Amino acid sequence: MDKFLLKGSQALKAINIDLIYPGVEINIDFLHIDVQKPSEFYSLHAHPNFEFHFVAEGEGEVGFLDTYDIDINGIVSLPAVVKSISTPLISEYHLRGRYEREMSNNIKVYQLNKGDAFMNPPGQFCWQKSSEHNPIVEYGMRFSFSIRKTETPVNKHFIKEYNILHQLLTQKIIQVTRNNDEVKSIFESIFKEAYNRLPGFLSKIKNDFLNLIILYARQAWDNKKIEYFIPEVNTTEKRLEMIDDFIQSNLGNSIKIEQLANYVIMSERNLSRFVKKHKGVSVHQYILQMKINKAVGLYANPAYTLTDVAYITGFSSQFHLSKAIKQYTGKNPSEL
Repeated sequence: MDKFLLKGSQALKAINIDLIYPGVEINIDFLHIDVQKPSEFYSLHAHPNFEFHFVAEGEGEVGFLDTYDIDINGIVSLPAVVKSISTPLISEYHLRGRYEREMSNNIKVYQLNKGDAFMNPPGQFCWQKSSEHNPIVEYGMRFSFSIRKTETPVNKHFIKEYNILHQLLTQKIIQVTRNNDEVKSIFESIFKEAYNRLPGFLSKIKNDFLNLIILYARQAWDNKKIEYFIPEVNTTEKRLEMIDDFIQSNLGNSIKIEQLANYVIMSERNLSRFVKKHKGVSVHQYILQMKINKAVGLYANPAYTLTDVAYITGFSSQFHLSKAIKQYTGKNPSEL
């Protein structure tokens, strides 16, 4: 195991990498490297928080209790084996002897090999055993994930995105995934950032941690059961905004319909139909209207002569500007 990764794992113990946003709170109990002893055994237990595991080296076994129908009297709360600096009194759940024996037939056992990953959602009982001759080195993290009401204005798509991630992670899905190179890469990036502590390292670690959450959530995604909502831009409003922006930015020029169509990524024909539908005039007339509106506003300022205004708004002369203003307002510039 790379000693710099291990040092980075140690350094993380003193770094607060909690993710706190309006309406969303993700608190990290630990994110570390667990170098297990030969035949080390974690007995059947569950946590109130999420746990992610990645086998960086070695091999072993993991057993998941394939039922949540457990008599509450058979559960006892004990101090967690792996402590948390942020939550020193965190507990884990164990089954009393008789109940654990009764549940032994309901355990699914999976072989663990290098590159494997698995997740324990809150309340999922499991045990883990390391190989005697090739013990596991595990990248692991434990965290809580809460969605809260907030009075702070927040983008509705942001909250919906995190609600979906939370929903995916809390599914009672038992699975061990193989060949998780991306998970490995992100974990090791976090450990290296914690060790090197270059400018921006904390933001980088938090972003990497969030990427791990997203990766594990995607592994649990079944689009037949949970529909993922993708927020879409209102293309009509966006195109109208783009049309206005282009015309405003080019008022002093001779604007060609071809240029405007290319800017909003439409054919000239579709652009003409679009403007006619939403503005009630042709593209040429709409451009002229915007030029005249700008000209009228400028001419109200005594600092500008009619010649100045004609130049700024792209008219060839003050005569042509006066004629256009008369046509669209019914008044001569001197009457405005």
